[in-house]
Amino acid sequence: MKAEHELSLAAARRLALVAQGFGRREGKRRIADVRKVASKVLAIQIDSISVLVRSHYLPGYSRLGPYPKDTVDRLAYARCELFECWGHATCLMPVQLYPLLRHRMTAQRAASPWTPGSPSPDSAYIEQVYNEVAERGPVAAADVSNPGAREGKWWGWSNGKMALEHLLNCGLVAIAGRRGFTRLYDVTERVIPQEVLDVPAPEPEEAQKQLICLSAKALGVATARQLGGYFGLHSHRIVVRGPDGKRPRPLWPRLVTELVEQGQLVPVTVEGWSEPGYMIPGTRMVRSMHERALLSPFDSFMWGSARQCCGFVQPLAQQLYVPAERRVYGYYVLPFLLGDTLVGRVDLKADRGSRKLLVQGAFHEPGQDATHVAAELAEELHRMRTWLELDTIEVSERGNLAATLRRSIQRHR
Repeated sequence: MKAEHELSLAAARRLALVAQGFGRREGKRRIADVRKVASKVLAIQIDSISVLVRSHYLPGYSRLGPYPKDTVDRLAYARCELFECWGHATCLMPVQLYPLLRHRMTAQRAASPWTPGSPSPDSAYIEQVYNEVAERGPVAAADVSNPGAREGKWWGWSNGKMALEHLLNCGLVAIAGRRGFTRLYDVTERVIPQEVLDVPAPEPEEAQKQLICLSAKALGVATARQLGGYFGLHSHRIVVRGPDGKRPRPLWPRLVTELVEQGQLVPVTVEGWSEPGYMIPGTRMVRSMHERALLSPFDSFMWGSARQCCGFVQPLAQQLYVPAERRVYGYYVLPFLLGDTLVGRVDLKADRGSRKLLVQGAFHEPGQDATHVAAELAEELHRMRTWLELDTIEVSERGNLAATLRRSIQRHR
């Protein structure tokens, strides 16, 4: 498969950033602007950590600047323009994608419920829970009659929670809203708009082809593995048997090849990449980019393109899920985008009691000018402080950028 184009790494990076909706932070921040961000990103990851602000509110801020956070909730739970679904993780997605994911839901109905180390609830109990949701919804897991006790140290799911999550994976219920951060479940017909439910679900192979093309559009330029991972086709996949009839093989690598043959993807050679890249035909090159943004550690650019395009590794497992002494950069670490690359990272916390934005660690990447990075980061931190309705910024001594950043913060003040 011969590549038709050659791209510098800088060009690939700019393509990825523009595809992800960066480069347009001026002007008003209306609900239409947040909707456009969602249509660019396609999969906005949701996470429970609230040490700064919930992760799904940050992509809009990173791309638009300060905006009303409740806009995301209005789009998802009042207007039903976004829906919660498992992609590479739990995400908010534009509701137009729902028909492309129905083949997964149909396949899940024949599978056993996923359980976090606990016995699966039986089918009669799951049916009972569904009937209760149909009668009383929307409901939280704790609202279900006879939900069972929570078990386990990590997930702690009750039988009711496991049943509801299985019904969600099967497409029989959907997320109607949240009570705080607790999911509220209702039957799908009362959550997903009827005009979306009426759209015929494509056959599984066609659905995955469309998802791969959407991934290519959202990523700008990407390897085949990135295309397969954007909507979680690695874990939610159609499996075909190998010639020996034993080894399961994922389908998406073959689909990428077919999409190239059909002219829906264009192979490219990218400077420094060991694998070929792919992009949508007719993609326009970006000559320059002057962006400044703090990104969620779960931002789609981070798990989609940051390693390939910026050489930037975000060791989440060594920050969020280990004791403090084993963390690499801190706990909730936001990468800092400046110009067209990632130049630093900061460990942030919103101390709402003292109304302070705490910078618990500040680092610049190798080869970056600390003074320049600190001055730009100070501006961005003051913008974030205002958005979060905090009064002051406090910088700790941790990190190779901390002292310079503290001076820049003081000058700005």
